[in-house]
Order: sequence, then structure tokens, then C-alpha cells
Amino acid sequence: MNADADAMDGGRTRRAARLLRDLLPYLGLILLVAYFSLASDFFFNARNFERLVTDSATLILVALGMTLVILVAEIDLSVGAVVALLSVILAQAMAAGLPWPVAVLLTVLAAMAIGTLNGVITVIGQIPSFIVTLGMMAIATGLAFIFTGAISVPILDETFLDLFYSVSLLGVPVPLMIVVVAFAALVVMLGRTAFGRELFAIGANIEAARLSGIAVRRNKIAVFAVMGLLVGVGAVLSASRLGSGAPGSSPSLTLDAIAAVIIGGASLFGGRASMVRTLLGALLIAVLNNGMVLLNVNVDSQFIVKGLIILLAVVLERLASAGGR
Repeated sequence: MNADADAMDGGRTRRAARLLRDLLPYLGLILLVAYFSLASDFFFNARNFERLVTDSATLILVALGMTLVILVAEIDLSVGAVVALLSVILAQAMAAGLPWPVAVLLTVLAAMAIGTLNGVITVIGQIPSFIVTLGMMAIATGLAFIFTGAISVPILDETFLDLFYSVSLLGVPVPLMIVVVAFAALVVMLGRTAFGRELFAIGANIEAARLSGIAVRRNKIAVFAVMGLLVGVGAVLSASRLGSGAPGSSPSLTLDAIAAVIIGGASLFGGRASMVRTLLGALLIAVLNNGMVLLNVNVDSQFIVKGLIILLAVVLERLASAGGR
């Protein structure tokens, strides 16, 4: 009887945790919008929402890429530092006289090279990705400061700045259009292609995936390359928003991106993730950032709030998976 009662209690706990986990990005977003609308006179208006979406484009792109990485049971801790380094490379390339399209192309290619390198070292070297990307974070941070002498490099090309931040096409800001295209492509890739199905299989059970003939190594390296592509595009948008390449421009990006994926219900052990829910998680983090700035919440307190949200999401995931045992 006691065993049956414990099993029933565990089942109820698991179901409740799953429900809360699934509702977290929806309820969290609604509650935050409602709270900040009441707490600040400057939050609920069209201008702030447009700025919020435009400013969060880099976060959304990086979070979408992080979803792929976490889906295959890996992690990338270097994204914030790499975005800062790439923004410096972009700014210095244009300062050296390169046309902005060439500078953008070089930046994105450099980002893909860094992502691919992370993947190769992780997969071929069989080194945990958190160690590899932690090392890359340190390297990228050091290079960004060496290249600039800890001084931001201004971007003076008005065409570039306008196109990637100020210009709207058919009434839609360019950063938002880029996010929509990337999001749609990734949703199709995960849900409609063999590659997407293989990623889920790798994350769920890597040995079973390998035995079934899935090219685990190749697919994981490809995931890191796609992560690099999205980081590169995000760096371009970040540089256009700031109007410069700054070595310390993205201090919380890595935490925010991982938080968005976890809030979206992805398993840190791989095998479960959703682009739609990651998008909601990223919007939740963006609203949180925007609202706390409007309320003059200091940066230290912002980190505490985000940490608590991450812990809540992880606890719900644990309870949903283990039934409270």
C-alpha cells in the first residue's frame, strides 16, 4: 500500500512539474508584461516594444543556436565573448577601409570557423564541450582586448548602421526580419528534415544513434558550425545597435541564451528542445532585461533574478523527469 501510494504521489508530482515546466515560458512572459506595464509608465508602448524586439535580436539568434547545441547534449559557454570579439573584428575591418558587405561576410565566416573549431575539438578530441568553450571564451576575451587596447572601435559607415538597426522594410525592422527567417528555417530543419530527427536521436541516446548508423560526429560538428553562423549574424546586429566594436559588449549574453533555452523546457541532458519555446524563453529574458532597466534595477540584482529563474526551470525539469524522487 505504501509503495502504491508513493508511486501515485510521484506520478502526481511528475505531472504537476511537467505542466508547470510547459507553462513556464507562457505564464512567465504574460506575468512579466503585466507587471512591468503597471510598474513603469514607459514599458507598454509601441516605441518601447519596437526597441525591445530590435535590441533582443542578437539574444534570440544566439538562443536558437544554443538550442541545437543543448539538444545534442553539449553546451557553448563562449558565445558572449565571441560576439564581442566578432564585433571588434567587424569594426576594425571597416575602419581599415573594407566595404561593409565584405566586412560582414568576413565576420560571419570567422564566426563559423570558431564554431566549427569548437565542434572539432569537442568531438574529435573527445573533450567536454563546456571545457572547450570555456577555453574559447578566455581566448576570445583576450583577443578582443588585445586588438582594441580595451577601447571601443567606432563604426562610422551610416549605410551599415541604418540597414541593420534603423531601416524597416515593409514596416518591419531588418533585425526582426532576420530573426523571423532564421527561426522559420530552424523550425523546418528540426521538424521536417532527416538532420533534425538525427539531432533528437543523438541527444536522446548517443550510443543507440551511433549503432543505427547516424553520423554522430559529423552532425555534432555541423551543430557547432550553425551555432557559429547564428553568433556571427548576432554579432553584426549587436555592432550595428551599439555603433561600435566593443571588447566587453556582451557580458550577460551567454547566461541569457542558456536561460532562454532552459526556460523553454529543453533538457540539459539532450534529446528534448523546441525552437518555439526557446523563442518564448528569449522573449521572456528580453522583457525582463528591458523592464528591469526601466525600473533602474542594478546589474547585480538582474543576475540574481535570472539565476533564480534558471534554478526554477531546472528544478521543474528534474521533478518532471524523475517524479520527485
